[in-house]
Amino acid sequence: MDSRSPVGVRDKLRGNDISILAKSFAFCQYCRGKIHARERGGRMKLFIICPDKMVPKKAEPFCKIYDDGYALRFIKHIVDDPGLCIGCGEDCDHCRYSYRIDFSRSLVGVLRLPIELPLFADDTDLYLPPELPEHDVTIAINVHEDLLIDLPELVKAAGSKALVVPSEAPDWVSRGCRRRVIELCKEAGIDVAFPKPFCSLEEKPSHPAINEFIRKFKIGKPRLQIFAHNDEIVNTQVDCSAPCGCTYYVAKNLIGKPITPSINEDFTAKYWHSYPCVASMQMDAELSDTILHRGGYIHYSAVDAAVAELKKRESEED
Repeated sequence: MDSRSPVGVRDKLRGNDISILAKSFAFCQYCRGKIHARERGGRMKLFIICPDKMVPKKAEPFCKIYDDGYALRFIKHIVDDPGLCIGCGEDCDHCRYSYRIDFSRSLVGVLRLPIELPLFADDTDLYLPPELPEHDVTIAINVHEDLLIDLPELVKAAGSKALVVPSEAPDWVSRGCRRRVIELCKEAGIDVAFPKPFCSLEEKPSHPAINEFIRKFKIGKPRLQIFAHNDEIVNTQVDCSAPCGCTYYVAKNLIGKPITPSINEDFTAKYWHSYPCVASMQMDAELSDTILHRGGYIHYSAVDAAVAELKKRESEED
């Protein structure tokens, strides 16, 4: 298959091939001809930069292996790939479909970088193209730090208004690299965020373009609503999901469960783990905890907030 052809993102995913793009600087585009998404109803255009398909191997001397596991989950969630969430098995009722979260048309491309790179990538032109497709928001997932530092100028030239760099493991982005990228984004006049984990991303006055991204794609720090009768959950609604899609699975499986003080320990933890969360279990010095644990606490807080809002509604109705 010619990776330069405008193949639909979902079609490529079903073939277990997001796109093999790095050295040829080709991009998998969901462009429906040559009509730009921005020209069709003001759609926000998203571009993703991440490692190529992971092949288990030992790194060569003075090199590092980059895993695409989280990037693959994020992309599958963005395009609402039916193979992403399979936890309910034969009992699946396709609960995600009602949310209309297939953003295939908004994903204009994915740049897949080599999975193995030297520890010091001095000549970044070997790995980054001279220009990127026009887009509004750039997501850089597990990108080599030397390449990451070159991104603000590159994505700005493509029209990007925001750069989001999540960390799902402690070694994805160092403090020094983060400071430098923030400085470069400020100079370029684009918003930047470094959520750790990605599901901690939330709206802030300091990054309006990222706020728009959160609202349009309904991803970031989880928010949900719970509806109950006689302290039993009868329905749930996800207003904002973790970028991996976990929140939909958790919310669906809370239906039929009793509302108790231990709802998170008894139910939320079970379904969040079994989705599962794929963040690192390595201790993170900045968090003084693992990133995986932080992702769990974020979902616990979302459920706690939804229960508190439910109680508030019930008291107002009495």
